[in-house]
Amino acid sequence: MATSKIEEIKAQFMDRLNLKSLDENAKLTDLGLDSLDVVDMCLDLGDKYGINFETSDLEAFKTVKDLFDGIQKKL
Repeated sequence: MATSKIEEIKAQFMDRLNLKSLDENAKLTDLGLDSLDVVDMCLDLGDKYGINFETSDLEAFKTVKDLFDGIQKKL
């Protein structure tokens, strides 16, 4: 079940940013996301999937891979 959730979250992320493909090595800032955007997205995940992040978790998200690894751990 977690695999389908993570795939759903990745699809929503790509849709939100109008991405055709997902480069896991891309820096979030290179995709136009600042720290507030990341917090907003993570709050949305909390509302939809019951995933809650600590401030230290959010600060560690520098790349797409960091973000999705963090989400995967919470699922």
